[in-house]
Amino acid sequence: MALSSLVEDTMFMERCARFAKLATINLGNTGAGATIVILCALIIVFGRQLLRPKLKVPILLEDEVRSPKKRRLAYCYTPKELMEKGYEQYRDEIYGLDTNDGIKLVLPVRFLDELKSNPHMSFVVSIDNDMQKDYTYFGGAPDNVVNAIKAKFNPSLGALTPVMHEIVIRNRARIMGEYQNWTPVKVHDRVLKLAGHSNARVFHGTAASQSEEWVDASTGYVLSTFDCIQALKAWPPYLRPLVHRFIPERAAINDQWRRARPFVEESLKRKNALGGKFLEEPGSMLDYMTSGKNEAIAYDVEKQLLYQMTLVAVGTVTTFASIVQVLYDLADNPEYIPILREEVEQADRDEDGHFTKDAVFEMKKLDSFIKESQRLHAPDLSTFQRAATADITLSNGLFIPKGTKLEAPTAAIQVDEGIYPDAQKFDGLRFYRQRRKPGEENKHLYVSVGLNDLSFGFGRHACPGRYLGHINIKLIVAEILLNYDIKLGEGQKRPADQRFEAIVSLPFRLSAFARAFCQMKPSSN
Repeated sequence: MALSSLVEDTMFMERCARFAKLATINLGNTGAGATIVILCALIIVFGRQLLRPKLKVPILLEDEVRSPKKRRLAYCYTPKELMEKGYEQYRDEIYGLDTNDGIKLVLPVRFLDELKSNPHMSFVVSIDNDMQKDYTYFGGAPDNVVNAIKAKFNPSLGALTPVMHEIVIRNRARIMGEYQNWTPVKVHDRVLKLAGHSNARVFHGTAASQSEEWVDASTGYVLSTFDCIQALKAWPPYLRPLVHRFIPERAAINDQWRRARPFVEESLKRKNALGGKFLEEPGSMLDYMTSGKNEAIAYDVEKQLLYQMTLVAVGTVTTFASIVQVLYDLADNPEYIPILREEVEQADRDEDGHFTKDAVFEMKKLDSFIKESQRLHAPDLSTFQRAATADITLSNGLFIPKGTKLEAPTAAIQVDEGIYPDAQKFDGLRFYRQRRKPGEENKHLYVSVGLNDLSFGFGRHACPGRYLGHINIKLIVAEILLNYDIKLGEGQKRPADQRFEAIVSLPFRLSAFARAFCQMKPSSN
């Protein structure tokens, strides 16, 4: 059943129940009127479902696993294996997956050009549902935020890059630690905090980046959000409006917003005292979201708090997850450390010793290594997430009912031997070599978007923040390369990714990364 169909019928039944109560009163008996109304409502609801055109696609595992519940559990806890099986079995066909939120369609890439600009395909509606926005407050970024990133923020990254590098340099030793000899280090929390300080400056301002309270509250929200999503999805959708009131993960989210609110209030007071001018130069996203076309909502604390926490969640989640994955890949493939360290050492710096944006983009070997890490350990197993906001029919004649969710099998494509030779092998310079071919110099970048580069989506909803993430990841990894040697512990294997649905493959509290360590010591260089 499509998501919107279920919602509409539930609302219809609620209205009928209210009418039945009135009917009982008006008919003056003990329930005959109510019974008639309820029976009529049930006939209408089930009649609508019977008459409504159905999805005519194969459902993965339907022949092997008869229980829909077991198929849903497979999607929850073994999504990568499931999507790779679907890709192999239905490569050029659309197929369905049983999920806790209904049937989700998986698209071959040949349909992406057709759908990327379809006005009835909504990225925001799909993400809001995946992220349970009604309960976590985290969903697709509003249009005005996306527009500000594209038109104002991204063009300012040249000025912001040295500022971000200074924050990483200033906080690196305190957060990542200083060691005399090989020492087990749980990198997850440390990387999250280091990325949190850098993002606090570009999203909110210097005062926020220097505040442990703001960084703890905002990065804590990232963790609690995904904990909350997993807790909620253990329950059927119709019970979540009740369940969310009692789970500790939702209480943690509310507490983090309570802690963050005074910082936004104080920043808006300062901005008001400045007559609406930027709080500093180069400006932060807070400055852009309180000026120009956003001036009318400049002092709306709740809206600005929502924007800040959304930016933190979106901007931090991929960045810190990618860095942790890169560190584990470095520890698992230490032969790349001197190669990448040499490139970082030779990169241009400004007169204050900071990397420039151009220098960061010229770290081509590091770019290749990060992209290869992302290929095999993608934060999102699927991208191009869409929800149909109206009934549509595809070019192959397939009817897509309103409310149907769709996605592309990105992680499965990324291990396709036809696209990536020896696809299961980690090859840190794979994309560096491809870029050295004539005509390929500006392709195969970490930030690239295309039919074989779907990590950041495709079309007009491709992630606008990927340029910031790219800079942040390289700055932090570069400083770690310059200051530490990294290896796995004796007898330790690279921790396996832990996943829940196709939302994310991250080192969160519930993952093995939270219990695993890298060995670190001062760089021997």
